[in-house]
Amino acid sequence: MALARVYGDALLALAAARGEEDEVWESLEGLARAIEEQPDFELFLDSPLVDDAEKRAFLERLLRGRTPDLLVDGLQVVRRKGRLGLLRAIARAYREAWMRLRKKVEVDVVTAVPLGEELRRTIAAAASRRSGREPVLRERVEPDLLGGLVVKIGDEKFDASVARELAVLEQRLLARASAEILSGKEYTEAE
Repeated sequence: MALARVYGDALLALAAARGEEDEVWESLEGLARAIEEQPDFELFLDSPLVDDAEKRAFLERLLRGRTPDLLVDGLQVVRRKGRLGLLRAIARAYREAWMRLRKKVEVDVVTAVPLGEELRRTIAAAASRRSGREPVLRERVEPDLLGGLVVKIGDEKFDASVARELAVLEQRLLARASAEILSGKEYTEAE
């Protein structure tokens, strides 16, 4: 990830100097999403069996005229260095640097059911107060939570899910049962 961060930071610095940081991010995000959806695409880009000239031509055909030239040129540099396998990591690094530049923070919110608009606003306001930056909510629904929510702001995680509460209760009951068993005390049904 450290090498990807170098590429991501350099690409953002060049894009910011041209006022293209948002356009480069949108294109890079789309490319990273395509790689995620098409694993063979990443294998092609990273394969030492594919001729470098073929990769160069492919990137030109795929991206030139559809994405900022700065991104295409930057990816050609990454290709020449044999680092196209880092493309998703570079996209993540670029996003992190872009978020810092824009004074935004990613807030991952996991709930058992989709968020309502009022709760979404409440979470965004709390995240803004906590981080001092503008929150960008990424919502995910996981019915296994049963209820409540899990919120991650940067490196901080707040778990107020029913599933977590049940797990904590289970651990307490197991600890209590173990302690009682180890105490050797006999109990009758009346107790």
